[in-house]
Amino acid sequence: MPSESFKLIEAEMDFVSKSTLTKSFIQRLPGSRTRLLRNDQIEIYEEYLKTGNLESYSYLIEASASTHISFEIISPQTHLLYHLEGRQPVHYHQPQVQEEFHLRPFHGAFFYAPITIITLHFEPGKYHLQGFTLPLELLDLNGLSGFDYLDEIVGANRQQQPQYRVSLDFEAMEHTRRILGELSTELLKKPLIPKLCILKKIQELLYLSKDKMLKAKGLLRHPDLIVRLARELISTQIAETDGPVLISHIAESLFIESQYLNYLHKERYGLPIKAYSSQELLKKAKHCLEQRLSIKITTSRCGFSDQSSFCHFFKGHTGLTPSEYIRSILPPKAGD
Repeated sequence: MPSESFKLIEAEMDFVSKSTLTKSFIQRLPGSRTRLLRNDQIEIYEEYLKTGNLESYSYLIEASASTHISFEIISPQTHLLYHLEGRQPVHYHQPQVQEEFHLRPFHGAFFYAPITIITLHFEPGKYHLQGFTLPLELLDLNGLSGFDYLDEIVGANRQQQPQYRVSLDFEAMEHTRRILGELSTELLKKPLIPKLCILKKIQELLYLSKDKMLKAKGLLRHPDLIVRLARELISTQIAETDGPVLISHIAESLFIESQYLNYLHKERYGLPIKAYSSQELLKKAKHCLEQRLSIKITTSRCGFSDQSSFCHFFKGHTGLTPSEYIRSILPPKAGD
C-alpha cells in the first residue's frame, strides 16, 4: 500500500529488490507496509504506517557510496523529522531551490514540503530516519504560547507555497527519543488513535524545542510560568485521557527535573505538585460517580489498574468509599 503523501522514486535507483513485503506486518496492522530495496550503492529498509490522517515512516539506510535518492511529494504536507542514527547529516534538496537543508545526527525538525521532488543525499554510512506526516490540525495548539517559529511552517502549508520550509532545529536529547518512541508505540497499538494522544506527544516535543531555543538565546522562563504550564498539562491530561499522569513525564516535557518542579510548586502554592495532581484526579472521580458511572468504569477512567487501588485513593482523600459517596449524593427517598 503506497503512501498517500509521498513515494520513493524507484525508477532512478535500479533496485534489485523493488517490493519485498513482510506479510506478517501487514496482517498484524492494517495500513502498514515493510519493504527492503537494494542496489550496489544503497540498501533501504522501509516501514510505513497510516492510521487515520496521520502517517508514520521509518527508513534504515546503509550507503556504500555517496548516493542520492528522490521522493515525489504528492500533496503539500508538514513533517516531523528525526535523525536517529548516523555520523553524517542528511542533505535535503528541492531541485528548483538553491539552498539545502542539513538534518544533523540526533536532531529533529518540522519540515514543510510542497508538491515537488525532494532529493536526499547520503554519504557512505548507516542512517535511521524517523518521520511523521502531520495533519495541520495537530499543529493547532489551542493557544499554547511561545511557538511562533512554527507559524511559517503552518502558513506555508496552508498557502501551498512552492518552496520547502524548515522550522527550528532541535537537539534530540534522551527525553526527545522517549517521546518519539512513545509516538511510534501508540501508532502500533491500533489502527485508530485518538487525536489527543498524538497531540500530547507533539506538544511535548514543542516544549523541548522551545526550551532549546530559549537556552540558545540565553533566556530563562519565569518559575511562575513553569508551574502554570505544569498545572495546565496535568489538568488537561487528567480531564481528557484515561491513563495515569506521571509527574516525571510532566517535568521532562517542560525540560526540567521533577524535584525542581516540585520545589517550584511548593514555593508558589504551598503543596507538592503530586498533591495538586491528586486533587484534579479526585475531581474527575467525583464527576464520574455523580454521572452515575459504575465504580469499575470510574476506576478505568481515572487511570487505576484495579478497583481496590482506586477505592483506597478515594477514601484516603474523602473519608468515604466510592459506594458511600454515591449514597451520600443520591436524592432522599420519598417520605424520608
